[in-house]
Amino acid sequence: MRKLRLKSACYPIYIYILLISILFISVLSTQKYDFQNNIGFIVNKAAKAFVKALDSELREKVGVTVGQWKVMVMLVNQDGLTQKETAERLGLEGPTLIPIIDKMEQDDLVVRKVDPSDRRNNRIYRTEKANELWNEMVKCAAKVRQVSLKDIPEENINITKNVLENLYQNLRDHFNVSCSINTDNSLSNSTASVEHNTSPVSTTAIKSGKIEKDHKKGRF
Repeated sequence: MRKLRLKSACYPIYIYILLISILFISVLSTQKYDFQNNIGFIVNKAAKAFVKALDSELREKVGVTVGQWKVMVMLVNQDGLTQKETAERLGLEGPTLIPIIDKMEQDDLVVRKVDPSDRRNNRIYRTEKANELWNEMVKCAAKVRQVSLKDIPEENINITKNVLENLYQNLRDHFNVSCSINTDNSLSNSTASVEHNTSPVSTTAIKSGKIEKDHKKGRF
């Protein structure tokens, strides 16, 4: 009887030791994930750095945010977009875009006008003030681009762009994900022109509406 009681008293200790052993083995066998060397983490880190650098430059030199800059890019490519069209092209939800447009309208950068063909929609147009600030915005983007690509051979830049495009295509096809952001090349061409002291997207061209015509002809 005494031996039986002794054995019973030892059971909790045995169970405790067993649980500790299982936990220890589980910790040792847990696979570590080196997320800092993962391509997704690196791309995300670089993208965030781009956004922060451009936002800082735009705020300091022009007094606009990177969110407002994105809206301006869309409106320079096609003035008079609806809020829905702008949101779709930027890959944003409507509620996210509304406060950006509100602030731009408050700062006299854009104006909302009721769509005559559908009064349920508002169309967004650039103002004179926005047109006058556009070239300075492009210079900010060009500077960030120039700094980010410093000492990187053109060949490597092209390879990187191709790899990232293929990466996106693979993810889109396999997981059925997509990005609605407008992939028009006019922005990159404009920033490149500023770096060489030429500005195809001039304030005069914007005012006259010439940019839309030239853009359709493939000049930008």
